Amino acid sequence: MSLPKDFESSEEYFTECLKFFEEYQYLYNTSNVEILLHNVLDKIDLNAEDIDVFGDNIDLAAISDDYLIKLFSKLKKLQVFHKDFLQDEVEYNIDVPLSIKKKHEIMYLAKEINEICGNINCDVIVDFGSGLGYLDQLLFETTNYKVLGIECNERHYVGAKKRQRKYHENSLQNVKYVKHTIKGDSHEKIKFFLTEKFQNLDKFCITGLHACADLTIDAINIFFEMEKAKAIAIMPCCYHKMIETNGHFKNFPISSTLKNVYERWEGDVKMNVPFLRLAAQPPRVEEQLQDLIFNLLSRAVLQVYASKHNYKLKRNRRKPVKTKTMDNNFDQYVQNSIESGFTLTPTVPLSEDQENPTFNVEDLKSMWANISSVTFKKAAIYILLQNHLQPVMENFVLYDRLVYLKENGVNNCSFKKILNEKISPRCLALVAYKS
Repeated sequence: MSLPKDFESSEEYFTECLKFFEEYQYLYNTSNVEILLHNVLDKIDLNAEDIDVFGDNIDLAAISDDYLIKLFSKLKKLQVFHKDFLQDEVEYNIDVPLSIKKKHEIMYLAKEINEICGNINCDVIVDFGSGLGYLDQLLFETTNYKVLGIECNERHYVGAKKRQRKYHENSLQNVKYVKHTIKGDSHEKIKFFLTEKFQNLDKFCITGLHACADLTIDAINIFFEMEKAKAIAIMPCCYHKMIETNGHFKNFPISSTLKNVYERWEGDVKMNVPFLRLAAQPPRVEEQLQDLIFNLLSRAVLQVYASKHNYKLKRNRRKPVKTKTMDNNFDQYVQNSIESGFTLTPTVPLSEDQENPTFNVEDLKSMWANISSVTFKKAAIYILLQNHLQPVMENFVLYDRLVYLKENGVNNCSFKKILNEKISPRCLALVAYKS
């Protein structure tokens, strides 16, 4: 994440981003499940009938349409490009029950940490959110650095210690685990853990494979506070899960520069949960566009139905409907939704003689049948435009963090692509050194 080449200052960049986000906020500021409810697709001001969105390798930026030409000319100015990830001879030779994606993440983050620790001659690596300890054990086995793994989940903490005793007895003196929930003021606690577990500590590096929500900011603040913390290599994710109160996020914006620009801004830019969710969502390049359209519109139809009847939709599980096996069949989608995916709940309490609400299958089928071909095309364009917006929005969020680091005297900082994005889309690591 960096300052795009067309800008000379952070203030100018943040201001131009806010202008763009305000003009096109209908592409992100509504939850995707409500795009039909709020007629979001009608705001995409182009003649979709003449666009073959289902052709091979559709490129919206190459289409001669005034709406798209204007959007992409503005978007181009805000784009940033990272050096390509270089695949090397790192092998997935860790004998653990993990997916190729997870092994790839662990191996290449460990490689990056080893290079960083070599640069600063550190003694210890502190892993925030250490989970079951896979990264920690690999770091010790391949680098011989001491590792302190900090985990808040009891089951993961206990599991890491069990795995260590069973498979990694040789690391017992050098890899230590503690159960602790990391917060921005955890530096004193971490200092105690380090003093208790390791003697004669000189320098250490902070890391974290999936620094969800506010954890990256907490890690940065701890990095500031701890004199012996000389470097940090952490991979942020799930920006939309950051602590929010009355529409304001605790840690976004975080830099004084963006806070000041935003406070002076006279427009109406909603940097809300949908904004951060899109920023955190890598472009879905491997999925078929038809599948994405079906998933988007079928769920949106349920939302319209619930709103029409003054109901709320409650998910019965994390992924209410398993769409991969239904070949975009809406009848099957409805059946799956009714049987186990969703529950309708009334917006006002029912009286004793009222029955619990149920779906009317025929109404749902009729709503689906009435979706026009233009709506399907605009849904495709909506998805593709979000894919184009995502890296710009993510850069906006992460560049705010780089500015925050520099405002606090840490000038040697950057976001670096350390993973193959086709294997692991969350491929960016914040790397920073104290001078």
